[in-house]
Amino acid sequence: MVRIQVPSVWNPEGRTDFEADEGPLPEVIRRFAEAYPVMRRRLLDAAGEPLLYVNVCVGDELIPRHLRRDTVVPAGATVTIIAPMAGG
Repeated sequence: MVRIQVPSVWNPEGRTDFEADEGPLPEVIRRFAEAYPVMRRRLLDAAGEPLLYVNVCVGDELIPRHLRRDTVVPAGATVTIIAPMAGG
């Protein structure tokens, strides 16, 4: 299992820690979003693909968008999802 951390404002109940099965990062995100429907619109597009503008860390490493498809999340790892920000 992997630990998934999300921003508290994303969940009406305030829960921030979840668990999911390990595997390729896009699959981990997809399975998590499907298991917790309140997260789906924040993590997946209409086709069910992980949104690229959401930042994702595995452990302490920010995973660049172009490397996410090839990143494998091992058992025991922590995936931190960082809410996108805009501004200027």
